[in-house]
Amino acid sequence: MLYFKVNKNLFCLIIFVLISGCISLNNQLVRTGSQPEIIKNAILDFSTTCKLYKKGSVFLVSFYDTVYKMTLKKLDDRNYKWIPNDFYEDICAVGIGANYNRFLLTKEAKVGSKGKLPTRFFEKDGKLFYWWDNDYPLTEETLSVFHKYNLLQDDENGMITIPDFVIDDAQKVAHYYFCRDDLTKYKKIITNIGLGYYEPPRISCRKK
Repeated sequence: MLYFKVNKNLFCLIIFVLISGCISLNNQLVRTGSQPEIIKNAILDFSTTCKLYKKGSVFLVSFYDTVYKMTLKKLDDRNYKWIPNDFYEDICAVGIGANYNRFLLTKEAKVGSKGKLPTRFFEKDGKLFYWWDNDYPLTEETLSVFHKYNLLQDDENGMITIPDFVIDDAQKVAHYYFCRDDLTKYKKIITNIGLGYYEPPRISCRKK
């Protein structure tokens, strides 16, 4: 009987912790906003609930303003082409996955430039999240952070044109699908399949 009571108490404690964690997470989520707020919500969930967070220290964040399903279209007897189809206008998405690939530090990648290097970042618990934003200029702070995490590779005066990189098709990432009208409504998919090449999850979003 004592054994049952101990396990029952432990079970109740686990449930309480899980519920408390969910409530705390929901209180921190932003309900409305654009790309920065959507990415913030994704990083918050990822760092709080996703096991992939413990498996890396540098994460690439990708934003998808338009979600769609890719369709393989036949061009002729020998050629096929993937084309975007089945657009989901009421949802947008964010992808997060560990990425240690480096970037070339060229003469063009200087403070104030756009589109040469990722320009946005967020640090949490000694871990880095970074993403591209072609509308936001590169800053000295961003360069300093990339140096800190060893993400920059010198191009040796143009002698190197491609930085060191690794492609792992088996690596899993987290895909977050958000309702545009309510960013607290979302679903997470852990997969090694590229976003757009599988059926996105169904979310009860308000129809516009």
